[in-house]
Amino acid sequence: MKKVDKIINFMRALEEVCVVNRDLLLYDGSTENDAMHIFKLSFLVMLIAPYLKTPVDYTKMLEMALVHDIAEGKTGDYTAANQLTHPELKTEKLKKEAQAIKELKAMLPAPLNRKIYNLYQEYEKKQTIEAKIVSALDKLEANLQANQYKDGDVRYWQQCENGSEYYKMAQQKKALIKEIDEPIITELENAIINLSCQNMAKYGIKNKKAPHKC
Repeated sequence: MKKVDKIINFMRALEEVCVVNRDLLLYDGSTENDAMHIFKLSFLVMLIAPYLKTPVDYTKMLEMALVHDIAEGKTGDYTAANQLTHPELKTEKLKKEAQAIKELKAMLPAPLNRKIYNLYQEYEKKQTIEAKIVSALDKLEANLQANQYKDGDVRYWQQCENGSEYYKMAQQKKALIKEIDEPIITELENAIINLSCQNMAKYGIKNKKAPHKC
């Protein structure tokens, strides 16, 4: 198969990512999908990059943000809330996504196949500073998006499967962000936690089990 044909087939596979729905709602009540999340995460990488104190490979971070969820086009989304309450789902997720990224790798010509596969694996292992930062921003972007529906009406979280977990996660400081120790990312985390707390208070939601006190 010609290189161009392989690239076209890969682009068709990426379209599957555009129809993987997430639990989160957009400001107008429509459902967010994986492609929307990837788009916003990529912008978040660009927006914080100038303020990082640690030297990083910016291009790699941006490419990692684009690649990090593409396996879900074949596996679907395993929500963080479900993985917390059903640990066996995390094992299932890792197994299925490992197979999916191999299938996507096989669709591409060299050297693109190795590049995308290696970026995905680097993100999953979270051993490099670039992978750690993108992973941290991935969680922060999701928490921020969760607060956008109808000017912060977070009551809809209760309608999600295991939705009570979202109230806990929205107030929880992440160990990875503390490890990264980048002021701009810590400041962003604090601002998003405060936004979650304000929205929960606005709509009379209390969560006594939250690990971070609002």
